[in-house]
Amino acid sequence: MFKKLKPILITLIVIIFMIVVGNFILNTLFGDMCGNDIKQKVSSPNGENVAYIFERSCGATTGFSPQLSILDKDDKFKNKSGNTFRTNRDFSIEWLDNKQLKVIYHKSSETYKMEKESNGIQIEYVSK
Repeated sequence: MFKKLKPILITLIVIIFMIVVGNFILNTLFGDMCGNDIKQKVSSPNGENVAYIFERSCGATTGFSPQLSILDKDDKFKNKSGNTFRTNRDFSIEWLDNKQLKVIYHKSSETYKMEKESNGIQIEYVSK
């Protein structure tokens, strides 16, 4: 009975190995096609939080997306989408105090994410 199962087990092991190695090679070669280009880094008045305005692009078939992430001062900015605000047009920000941030964006902007609170910071949105 073991002689009948042995070729099947070997085949399964080879297939699983090929899937794991293939996945590793594809991720190494092509990885994350998206990238972030930081345009502005603005610390809160007390320096405890940092607002990053950046453009995110995910290759030739997508456009640039202006985005906002708010992080603790000790957090590393990573290659991820904005955790607070995402839109299709440039915008600006203004710290009102240590826990409040104002986002000023164009009234004809398409918005894809508008968090009212991020990382303990209250967000006010103003369209112009």
